[in-house]
Amino acid sequence: MSTLLRPFEPGDHAAALALWRRTEGMGLGAWDEAEAIQRFLERNPGLSVVAESAGKLIGAALCGHDGRRGFIYHLAVDHGFRGQGLGRRQVEFCLAGLRGHGLTRCHLVAYQANAEGRAFWRHLGFRERSELQLYSRELTE
Repeated sequence: MSTLLRPFEPGDHAAALALWRRTEGMGLGAWDEAEAIQRFLERNPGLSVVAESAGKLIGAALCGHDGRRGFIYHLAVDHGFRGQGLGRRQVEFCLAGLRGHGLTRCHLVAYQANAEGRAFWRHLGFRERSELQLYSRELTE
């Protein structure tokens, strides 16, 4: 079966969220609800990607930038389709889009406990940044 990659559209949200929920190592929150994802896609048109096979969403990744650096979030491939290069193809889609916007670097966050995900990113040439520490703060305070 052939797999189609295309830009992530707001109508893909429900299927993508279902995929993300069944993907180990994925951190989800209120920022992943439909309205928030729609705003993200509007700010970053054509950069996020979904993969389809026989009309079913089997992969998804969010991609965007802040004008200086690109970011990839929530890369996932359905278990039955792993090991076929689909994750790599989605990353290449995202990186090509970022290059098209003149960006020269892309970041992502992976949980320490997600050994499989961290190995995937290293395999694709991403390097761990041990000199950095991530800080977060909720804006509802």
